[in-house]
Amino acid sequence: MRIELFVGKLLVMALGLLIAYQGFRGYRRNQSEPMLFVSIGFIFLTIGGTMGCSLIQTLNISSATFGVAQTVLIALGMGCVLYSLYG
Repeated sequence: MRIELFVGKLLVMALGLLIAYQGFRGYRRNQSEPMLFVSIGFIFLTIGGTMGCSLIQTLNISSATFGVAQTVLIALGMGCVLYSLYG
């Protein structure tokens, strides 16, 4: 993996986890269930968004399986964030 791509993915991961952490802090401070779902949603979005091609090679999984896993993680993340807004 190119170093620029690796650094970019690390930055995205750090930002996503920081948002998730702040959401969790908001949940603990105010006992606000929507903030818990925002936090969980951003964890799923961060994991799904930063999965890379190196993971396919490391785990020897097919690109189709990888694509399904990534799509499911992102869909779960968006679902959690959406639930926090309307639930």
